[in-house]
Amino acid sequence: MKGINQTVKLGLEILTPTQSGSGAELFKELDFIDRSGMAFVVDQQASFNAVASGNLALDTLLAGGARLSDLVQAAGQDYGYRLPWLGNVGSPKTPEKIRGQLKSAMNCPYLPGSAIKGAIRTALIAEWLRTMPSSTFAHLLPQKDKFGKFPSKQWAAKKLMDELTGKDAKQDIFRSFKVKDTFFDNTNLRLADIRWLNEKRWRSMSQKKSFDSWQQADGIFAEVLQANALGMVTLQWDGFLLSNVNKWQQPGTVSGIAPKNFDDLKQRLNHHAKYRLQREIDFYKEQGKPAPEQECQRILNMLEKDQHAAYLQMSWGSGWRGMTGDWASEEQVKTFIEIFKLGREGKPFPKTRRLAVSGEPKLPLGWIRLLPYELVSEKLNNQQIQQQAIAAQSAWVNQKLAQIAQQNRSSEKEALRGKALAEAWQALPDGEEKQTALADIKRRWQAENWWEVPNGKSAKQAKSIYQQG
Repeated sequence: MKGINQTVKLGLEILTPTQSGSGAELFKELDFIDRSGMAFVVDQQASFNAVASGNLALDTLLAGGARLSDLVQAAGQDYGYRLPWLGNVGSPKTPEKIRGQLKSAMNCPYLPGSAIKGAIRTALIAEWLRTMPSSTFAHLLPQKDKFGKFPSKQWAAKKLMDELTGKDAKQDIFRSFKVKDTFFDNTNLRLADIRWLNEKRWRSMSQKKSFDSWQQADGIFAEVLQANALGMVTLQWDGFLLSNVNKWQQPGTVSGIAPKNFDDLKQRLNHHAKYRLQREIDFYKEQGKPAPEQECQRILNMLEKDQHAAYLQMSWGSGWRGMTGDWASEEQVKTFIEIFKLGREGKPFPKTRRLAVSGEPKLPLGWIRLLPYELVSEKLNNQQIQQQAIAAQSAWVNQKLAQIAQQNRSSEKEALRGKALAEAWQALPDGEEKQTALADIKRRWQAENWWEVPNGKSAKQAKSIYQQG
């Protein structure tokens, strides 16, 4: 019916480390602290509030030129989130700065709908252009102006895109297609060590030179969403706009590039993904790097067996081909290299790849898949229940359990039922924090069936302390 929107709810699963950058860097002792080789990103507002509401005046702490770790210690508990390392990185040392992932005001990482839509748009345009004879759009490729100059490389594709999809956002053929943000829990964030593969060697980002061994080179550190992280994404086709495209669409644009429905989108995205993955496999084989070659082959094998999902590479790390669509022929790329002075003569272009370390640099960045919601609804629901349970936990209990377990060289489960936790809780000043901690401890005990009949002398003494309040 006219004006009725078509909405498709999907699961978005991360296949390889993925980041949509916030544009900001996080610095040690300004934004995060070291926790035994692991970064802990501090919620500074909550920490300030905890200090200000305690016995130690906040201005006294700040006047002493305290570090962020001093503030966390004064707060008495950790507010924020841990950032475990991605994969096996050997003997990790907390870096001095980290490239930040985009997050909401509640520290919830997300992939913006605009980034997902942008990756879809690029893939669909590339897929359409590759199916067309080059003569169809040859006149739209970069041409010299009346002064004999080519456009800048930043604007080289503008004429082509204007003619294909529309010059104005109000006339863009993708205007009727919308994608909402996809949110994840911050437990899905990992700290990744990213290295640059450059002409069979490893590029050092600080020394500006290349090495044969990746251990000799340095890259950058970044917050990424880990593989298997799952969120929900909504695609929408605007029925009102689609009811009369002639009213707003630019004449002559190729409306067939825009997706018609999810099945159409899935078919074309997967065709493009196969093309991209095969080219990456060939590149790594030529570079003599079997580990990333095998990772790309693994994703390609998944895709070829998967009848339900749409595969896509997006966001930071997708590279030059990901940004431009990888549609140009080898001859066209050679022309672009000559016109815009890209790369070096006789060398492959693009020649650089970013790879996340997992034992060694091997994980390509940004591969995701979109799954029908019914296939992941149960997992998403369970995930939401777990997140609600985590949200109900007391930060004080979490910190104290870790501290007691470390001191006693025991498990946190043993620390939970012991007298030491109960005595530490008893020493807390009366107030909301003490009540929240008791409710959390009781909930954890009940999950273990300890509360009604505590087993062991220490557990009985602990319960007696809790009941006395």
